Order: sequence, then C-alpha cells, then structure tokens
Amino acid sequence: MLHLATARLPSADGRESASELPLEAIESFFDPLPGACFFSKDASLHFTAANAATVQLCGVRDRAEVIGRSVRDFFSEPTRERYERAELRAMRTGRPGTNRLDQCVRLRGRPVWLLLNHWPILRGGKSTGVVTIARSLDSADHRQVIYERLSAALDYLHANFGAAFSYRELAVSAGVSLSQLQRDFVQVLGQTPRAYLTGVRFETALDMLEEKKPVVEVAHACGYADQSAFTRRFRSAIGASPMQYTRARQIAR
Repeated sequence: MLHLATARLPSADGRESASELPLEAIESFFDPLPGACFFSKDASLHFTAANAATVQLCGVRDRAEVIGRSVRDFFSEPTRERYERAELRAMRTGRPGTNRLDQCVRLRGRPVWLLLNHWPILRGGKSTGVVTIARSLDSADHRQVIYERLSAALDYLHANFGAAFSYRELAVSAGVSLSQLQRDFVQVLGQTPRAYLTGVRFETALDMLEEKKPVVEVAHACGYADQSAFTRRFRSAIGASPMQYTRARQIAR
C-alpha cells in the first residue's frame, strides 16, 4: 500500500473541492479502466501514485519501479520537456490544463498517442503537486493519420491563437477538408476547433495575468477586439474580472 497524504483536488473552476480522498484510493478507481492512466507527482515532479495503466505506459512491471522517479526515466527528452512544462503550469496557476493531445515517445515500447488532463493538488490554497489523467488512444494504424493531422491543427492553433480564427487556414494546416477536420476534433477531443481555441486563449490569458501584464495587452494578445470584450468573456468563465482575479492571486501568494 502506498503511503500518500490526503489532498484536496480542484474543481473545474480551479477552486478546492469540499471533500477529500487519499490519492491511493483515487488511483485504484482507474485500474479497471483499460487505457486510462492516472498518476500524481509531488512539487519536484516525482511520481507519488501510478495506476496499472501508467505502470504499463512506463514500460515496467510494478508500481514500485515508478514511485519516486520522474518522466525522464521512462520517456524521451522532448516528451519529458512537454509533460513537465504542462505540469508546472498547472501548479503555478492553480488551474487545470485539459484536452492536450500528445504523441508519447517511450524509452521502452512504441510511441503512443495520449489525451492528457492535468490538475494541481491544492493544500491550504497552495499547489503541492499535480495529478494527471491520460487516455491512451486507439493505436490501430488507420487511426494514426487522424492523430497526426489533428496534432498539426492543434499546433497551428497554439501558434496563431491571437489571430482572427479561420476554418479554411486551419484545415489547410492539417491537410484535410474542413468537414473532416471538424469530425476529427469532435471525435477525439469532444469539442469544436473554435471551442478548443477559446480554451487556448483563456489559458494564455491566465499566464499573462500571472506575469502582471496589463489587461488591455492581454486582451489584444489573445485575439479579443477590445478590453471590454475580453473582460466579459473572462468574467463569464470564472466569475470574476481580470483585475479581481489578479488581486486574488496576489493575496494568495
């Protein structure tokens, strides 16, 4: 039995949940689900929990071979860098990062496509670690081309999140028809390209606000026509204005 501290996990809006569960109990919930990886890490990004699918993903036989180690022991350097950057962001902002598609290159075994979601572990309002839930996608050869073109489209959205949205240019970046691209997004990510872009812009805005950038600068950088439009969208998403959010984060720190 792993000896793990009880932690509060944040809800969808980034606030702490009213109930607490030991991470070892949560870990066991995912074992019966094929392809569903659950793992947690401490503030130094070393594994503190890992379910059976995570152990298999790492290419080892036992949880004891995973606990206390880091992703560098199991995955390629580019994969490690991407994973740890996303995990550190979740801990820094205290907010989840969801629906990230990534090709995981392992040191043991073939590459595998994952859909990843990260949540910070909150204790007393402070992030002390991170939880990740990853879904291993269908590895059939005919599915690989779908993930590759969808990954190209996501790269385009992340690189051009501040520009005016264009379905045509997005489809060109993926080398596929618009209708097919829309089907790919909904089938794999469960959301439309425009909804995914909104999420990217919102996450970028949170990062910029953490860096104490002026609200008007954040609004323009994230593709909003003016500060008021950005403030309305921000308030509807988290129930506070950008200035209120920034002040609350400063008080929390």
